[in-house]
Amino acid sequence: MSNKMTCPGCDSHSSSILTALLDDRPCPYCGLSAEAMREIEEIRQSRADEALQARLQDAIKERDEAQREAAWSKSRLGQVERDLEALLALARKPLQSEESW
Repeated sequence: MSNKMTCPGCDSHSSSILTALLDDRPCPYCGLSAEAMREIEEIRQSRADEALQARLQDAIKERDEAQREAAWSKSRLGQVERDLEALLALARKPLQSEESW
């Protein structure tokens, strides 16, 4: 793990930014306060959580749709199997001659 941090104000990436934040000092490059850096990082984190939550909701919806489609396909496959068995049963019966018509 790196002991560096990116300043949310100026996008500089340095260990001195992390040190400043830990010491409650402003960014040495742009002067953004440690408090503002923390608030921005919290906002970014909460947005990431919202994005992740939205992706999770979409995944749950997709899973539900896939389960419904699988259930429909399974029921259709069952019907196809029954129809095929009925056809095979008919094919196994000896053919009746035209005279019996």
